[in-house]
Amino acid sequence: MQKITFYIYHYFFLLLLIVIGLPVYAEDSVSDTFNITRQSKILPVTQTCAGDPWQHIVWVHVHDNEETARQAALLTLNQIKQGCLVDFRHGGSREISIQTAEVSYQFDPNRIFTETGRNNALKCRRGNCAGAREELGQEVRSFLDQYLIHVKLIVALHNNHPRGLSIRNYLPGGSMAQAISQVAVSPDKDPHDFFYVTSRQAFDFLSSRDFNVVLQNNQDVHDDGSLSVWAARQQIDYINAEGGTGNLISQMAMLAAVQAYMQQYYY
Repeated sequence: MQKITFYIYHYFFLLLLIVIGLPVYAEDSVSDTFNITRQSKILPVTQTCAGDPWQHIVWVHVHDNEETARQAALLTLNQIKQGCLVDFRHGGSREISIQTAEVSYQFDPNRIFTETGRNNALKCRRGNCAGAREELGQEVRSFLDQYLIHVKLIVALHNNHPRGLSIRNYLPGGSMAQAISQVAVSPDKDPHDFFYVTSRQAFDFLSSRDFNVVLQNNQDVHDDGSLSVWAARQQIDYINAEGGTGNLISQMAMLAAVQAYMQQYYY
């Protein structure tokens, strides 16, 4: 009974935060923009902080069309009053498009964090494609060196659509079942709300709290250039809180569990 009362209170508090729409504390709207020639933006990064940054933790949002995830992150950081969201803002689209007089190309920003991923992700339509690939590589390396290479935990945030990705895709026979070490399925959670993690520690912690959780096989995972692949290679703990589009309350509940994980292992 006490447990039920706790969750009712918790969800009521999350609803209150959303209704009030609290501003982010000490918002640092510093746009750290990585530029190529003629000032065309490749990685339009905005870092928004609520209070002081954590020394070893960073939150990352790369798909600009996944607004529920962004809102959940900012509301949660506002509640915690500490930490920063590194956010790609590029016109509300999933992919980033670059067009100059010399070159035109686009790419999925979650497929660029390894060289193999960048080579496959960059769709060059016109101009010096080899030069564009090299420039993108330089900007990605600068981004990683500035924001991620020194952290111990990355909290990524994504959304999926009703007919899109869910925990079921990672079960045996599913489209994403390759190179997965373990899957925990909660009968009480929406299958579109799940965690994708790279460490046994995070898997055990989150699955024990009745969440859907996928554990990546770091040795056999396909190199698609995603941040989880890069993080595993760097031996950086990685948690993706993947929520269904519009599932703001449940995604914030997931981030509350991430906060508990942070408090236990990283504070």
